[in-house]
Amino acid sequence: MVGGGREERPAAVTPRYHLDANVVLRFLRNDDARQSPASARLFANAKSGSVRLSISAVTIAEIFYVLSRVYKSSRADAAGKLLPFIHSDVIDVESRRRVLDSLQRAAKTDLDFGDCYLASTAAEHGDRIASFDGDFKAFGDVTAEAPR
Repeated sequence: MVGGGREERPAAVTPRYHLDANVVLRFLRNDDARQSPASARLFANAKSGSVRLSISAVTIAEIFYVLSRVYKSSRADAAGKLLPFIHSDVIDVESRRRVLDSLQRAAKTDLDFGDCYLASTAAEHGDRIASFDGDFKAFGDVTAEAPR
């Protein structure tokens, strides 16, 4: 008890959820009668502030892979579906700027998210990439060299 005999109650803590790829995929694709509406409710709750949502770059890579490989979306389409989602202020995105840059790179090239994320990271730090792939030539802001 504090002061005049009143008990202080701890401030309510907003629950935080780390998103799994399947929840985001059901929301983006709206293709499951039970799971898609549940995902939509979770995002609506986040928009209202009753929950907080967080997503990792690894989960975004998984979503990009599933959209482009399993659902056969072009990489540009997969990136196009994810970009507005990542831009949303409803979700805390790990390394948001780097993820956005990676998705924009993926939309413009035929490279997967992982390679685009690597290029974005190297460009951000002014570093080079060690790779046997010639794919990184698609980016004018990074240099890739084969190990010798």
